[in-house]
Amino acid sequence: MTTPLAAEAPSPRGDDARPEVWLRGNARPALVLLAAVVIVAGLAVAVVVITDPPWWVAGAVAGGVVAALAAATGLVWAAAQPRIVRRGGELEIRLSPLGTRRVPLGIVECVFPGSQPWAPAADADDAGGRRVNTLVLRLAERAAAWRSRPVAAAWGAWTDGNVVFDGRWCEPLSPDVARGIATRLLESKRGIAVEDDA
Repeated sequence: MTTPLAAEAPSPRGDDARPEVWLRGNARPALVLLAAVVIVAGLAVAVVVITDPPWWVAGAVAGGVVAALAAATGLVWAAAQPRIVRRGGELEIRLSPLGTRRVPLGIVECVFPGSQPWAPAADADDAGGRRVNTLVLRLAERAAAWRSRPVAAAWGAWTDGNVVFDGRWCEPLSPDVARGIATRLLESKRGIAVEDDA
């Protein structure tokens, strides 16, 4: 099923192409949030049971608990989804719980490892020198329409033709992972070029 964000560009090779996961997601940060929501929800239910408030207060608390649990569970599901999937001649990029963006392989130039300060608003000194591994997907200069997209800031960034994946929200990043994805990118682009020449 295609999400609203995924319908950005038509697939040149069709939607039935077998998906190939290049970068997996990481649900652990969302699971921590879900655990916190469960604890707060449990406390809220305990307070309602102990205090026996009017029915409308109990109903409002119950509604809030259900909504919070549903939102946190949805975030866990989204966080567990792959960050990069190749499907035919496109890459599906997930940098938001709300859906994916489809990018033509032809405009993806390269992939390389990077890093950023642990806290986005801090420089390396403020974060005690702690850094987070990232993966950068560089898009072609000629692809002006793909220069930037709105994303969930905790998951990464998409600005100036650089798609940056935060290592806390995907599988552990290393130079080997980046090399593996770069190799897959090169092989995929060669395969598409051969198909186009045939």
